[in-house]
Amino acid sequence: MSSALEGDLKHFFPTEVLQLLQLAQADGRLELSRPGESADLYFERGRPVFARTDGAAVRAGEVLVHRGQVAREALERALELQRRHPGERLGALLVSAGIATPEQVQQAVHETLRRFRFHPGESVAGEDIQLDLDLDRLILEGLRFADQSRSA
Repeated sequence: MSSALEGDLKHFFPTEVLQLLQLAQADGRLELSRPGESADLYFERGRPVFARTDGAAVRAGEVLVHRGQVAREALERALELQRRHPGERLGALLVSAGIATPEQVQQAVHETLRRFRFHPGESVAGEDIQLDLDLDRLILEGLRFADQSRSA
């Protein structure tokens, strides 16, 4: 299936892309990528319902440590657990252990990515955990964080 929307995030704010998908009540997969890494965010009726990444997990962990949201030791323990359980997502391990919130992990993953492409009509199947996020709240929280980062 071809993409209906794609671009470079140096020309668009991720919040603009998310708002467009919400306003369009879009169903599909938003692919965010940079060389060697990608993340997918699935939407149903304009709401994000599932996210996954294939290579940004370690970098996202570093972002969480840098922000002071996760202790270095906790990240190292989660990475060791991930090595013992191949295929487990680092973000899922951090959330299930109560080390980070789903929102913190999602923001860290987004911070590490640079390009986007939306694939309409694609849906997540076979996943037992789906997100139920209020996109407006998520965007406002991201903007608040960006303002705090600029002020610091």
